[in-house]
Amino acid sequence: MALQLFSSDFMTIDIGFRYIKIIQLRKKKNNDLMVINYGIGDTPKGCIKNGAIKDKAKVVSEIKRVINEHDLSAREAKIVVSGTNIITRIIMVDKVEEKEVDKKVWSEIHNFLPIKFDEHRVDYKLLDVVNDNGKEKMRVFVTAVAKNIIDSYIEILKDLKLKPVSVDIPANSISKFFQKDIEFKETDILSRKQRFPKTSTNTVAVIDLGSETTIVNILKNKIPEFNRVILLGSSNIDQVIIDHLALNMKDADKAERYKKMYGMVLFRDPNNDLEWQCSECARKIIGEITKNIKMCFNFYIDRCAGEQISKIFLVGGGSKLKGIRDYFEEAFGIPTYPINYVDVRGIEFAPELNIEKINYLINAIGIAL
Repeated sequence: MALQLFSSDFMTIDIGFRYIKIIQLRKKKNNDLMVINYGIGDTPKGCIKNGAIKDKAKVVSEIKRVINEHDLSAREAKIVVSGTNIITRIIMVDKVEEKEVDKKVWSEIHNFLPIKFDEHRVDYKLLDVVNDNGKEKMRVFVTAVAKNIIDSYIEILKDLKLKPVSVDIPANSISKFFQKDIEFKETDILSRKQRFPKTSTNTVAVIDLGSETTIVNILKNKIPEFNRVILLGSSNIDQVIIDHLALNMKDADKAERYKKMYGMVLFRDPNNDLEWQCSECARKIIGEITKNIKMCFNFYIDRCAGEQISKIFLVGGGSKLKGIRDYFEEAFGIPTYPINYVDVRGIEFAPELNIEKINYLINAIGIAL
């Protein structure tokens, strides 16, 4: 969805359900990226629903505040469209001669997607060719986004007096980020190799644990193959804590504080029953999320001719939950890496920046690549 060329300094904006993430970056001569500065603001309540902007003025006002507070000065910008209104699918298409591919794929897309095509922006990417019951099939990754949603995000940039460069979706921004070479920060490499023998697949899952949703992305050879949105996120833990402890809704901040403080613990401390109760609340929601993720993995393997997942990467604010890595490794039997456990080649941060919040910034960095 590229619009035009941009200069070496530019801005990226990712508007989530709870937070707005804004980064100023510089593209270096070797095409590496330097993160100059970033800011994270609060998404005004009720302003975003399923990715659609319901109150543009409040969103623009908060973005302006973050830009001014963090002295972000670039005049060109890329923006990420989010929400459950983004449709992504893998479809299987009979293999045809190269000159017939585009016509055949579009014919199948029109038959497969139940949307009004004049109201959506639809793109596709050929993944590979597989043997399906003795017949060669092309696997095609299809995305569709409502044009009015894309236009609303472009209008936000224009209201901010920023020159729109591109609009993209999380599945693409995630895949761009993970196309970079990953180096693991491990202190127990030998024991982890023993626990998780190396597999031969180049298929990984990137799980974006957001506030309201969890997004399952599967990449094969660094190319996006599967994407699903699960309508559960880390804020559901807050609600379970509120209900379990019989807190008032005005104590929502307290519930969130308990979640961040206690996470998921392995053993019950007889001197801290509150910790165990909050931990069990977190386990209830994370258990539901992992059950849904397993269904996605099985669907990908059984229905999309996919391979076994060899690694899981965790991004998003929920990836900072205490105990989340151990829980995922126990649930899936797959080595799991919160993004702060890795280094990414080709992406640098200005020395004075605090990179502890990189978990929140993956989409905003990815769209820059």
